[in-house]
Amino acid sequence: MLIRALFPRLPLVRPEAIRMSAPSAVALVLAVLLISACGTKPAPNTTPVPDVAPVQVLTESAAPETPTDGMSAAFHEQFARNDARARAIVYWMQCVGTVARLRAEGKFGPAARAPRAMHCARTTDGVPIGGVYDIDSTYTRVQRLTLVRLDGDRPRFTDAVDTVAVAASALLARDVHRTVNRTWSAKGRPFSVVPIQVSALEAWVIPRANKARSYVVGGDVGYARNDGTLQVIDDHTTTWTQLTLPASGPLRLFSSVVDVAAVTDLVTARWHAELGRTVSLSTPTAVSTLEAGLDPATGARLVWRHAPVTR
Repeated sequence: MLIRALFPRLPLVRPEAIRMSAPSAVALVLAVLLISACGTKPAPNTTPVPDVAPVQVLTESAAPETPTDGMSAAFHEQFARNDARARAIVYWMQCVGTVARLRAEGKFGPAARAPRAMHCARTTDGVPIGGVYDIDSTYTRVQRLTLVRLDGDRPRFTDAVDTVAVAASALLARDVHRTVNRTWSAKGRPFSVVPIQVSALEAWVIPRANKARSYVVGGDVGYARNDGTLQVIDDHTTTWTQLTLPASGPLRLFSSVVDVAAVTDLVTARWHAELGRTVSLSTPTAVSTLEAGLDPATGARLVWRHAPVTR
């Protein structure tokens, strides 16, 4: 599922699909380090791409003050928070693939000499930008940062970028990668480490399928740094499940989480919905379906409809 998601030819997510809330001219950047997330051999016909990337996501989305679908306000609040993470991760998959292709094509200079780390972001008005840069071994200095707009003819982007934030996100990604790599590699589970900015900087380990035409539900784990120490936000690693992806037709996903689906479940759902599939996601509490529409809180063109599970 997620290996397939990293093909560099896949289109970028629509600019309005993830709207940044940072007050600066450019949202917090994505810093992608070319680190292999697992020693497992990739599935056939896949192209390796960077596995670590910081991402900016929305703060809590504005869920309806008075839900009318039978679900609680607490459910809507947590679902919106996890879905914001999922939207950012899906954007990262598409953006990183595009930047990797541009780099290989020489957009940032000869590929053999171009910087190895990647940067993706959105401006406050939703314009996608991306590029490459170098970072020193202490993860404190960003150099040779070169950016282009990822729409139109790929013109150069020259607005100011917060390189301190780039370095901090890259450092968190590296530390989380070091924390989980040995265990995940021993289990043969490829993964991506995706730092995101919610109320504070987080990093999510997102599992990828290790077989072609497959997808993964569950299995993710989130980290935050507290006084210099990594702390677990949420851990679904024991629920890792790989399933065969149907060739066509509606896709119904089942989450092992009782109430609000795990971040990986929402990533899988949104990725395949972006590819045109009809997707629903079930927990013991609710059945949620992605439908075409406009989310006034985020500008996304796919919105969730929830229905409680009757017992």
